[in-house]
Amino acid sequence: MLRIEGAMLSEMRQRKFSRVKLGIAVTVSNFLTARVVPSSDLYLVAVVWENAIDLSRIFNVKPCGLRREISSAATGRPIQDVIQTDAAINPGNSGGPLLDSSGSLIGINTAIYSPSGASSGVGFSIPVDTVGGIVDQLVKFGKITRPILGIKFAPDQSVEQLGVTGVLVLDAPADGPAGKAGLKSTKRDAYGRLVLGDIITAVNGKKVSNGSDLYRILDQCKVGDVVTVEVLRGDLKEKVAVTLEPKTEEI
Repeated sequence: MLRIEGAMLSEMRQRKFSRVKLGIAVTVSNFLTARVVPSSDLYLVAVVWENAIDLSRIFNVKPCGLRREISSAATGRPIQDVIQTDAAINPGNSGGPLLDSSGSLIGINTAIYSPSGASSGVGFSIPVDTVGGIVDQLVKFGKITRPILGIKFAPDQSVEQLGVTGVLVLDAPADGPAGKAGLKSTKRDAYGRLVLGDIITAVNGKKVSNGSDLYRILDQCKVGDVVTVEVLRGDLKEKVAVTLEPKTEEI
């Protein structure tokens, strides 16, 4: 984050993600007239990609126009509701604004799909709504604090093979929020047989079918919130109150 001081600065107009729509042809004539400014003041202007194509077989992205999902290369955590753009985004362009044809800020350019490392016309931007929440935390605390249940869970494919729907808890450390609340880990009995842990099916009444659903719900919560976690424990359905804690390097 940068702090820029100056008398002639003005705030860029923003457009909420819910108001960003596809299907409007964008040409050069659609852009507002721009005045010439020093290169240090230039913004990267990009257009929203208008055509949804099925790229799910090529990389981890859902086949839809705006609400794409990609995975963080660093953590594997899904980044949801990203905007796809065909703007020429190259290494070093991250952090530039994504504008619609009216000049409103709709996202921040974040990543590209490119086997070669250069622009291939498939870029991704985080919606301005999401960025706003992150910026608020950076300004107030100097860091981003994400709430967690404190569990390790099985890959979605493994759970599907078991014929169940939800998030299977592999490990809920006793000193973590889920462990303190009593969620059960997967383990082996005295005979070496696998005993499944709790299967999370809902949080605060919102259905959880997979890991992405769980992350999406947690992203709407804050550290210290008490959430109601519905689990399938054997043949029984249980509700457990869990107090969310901040993510640490150990969890």
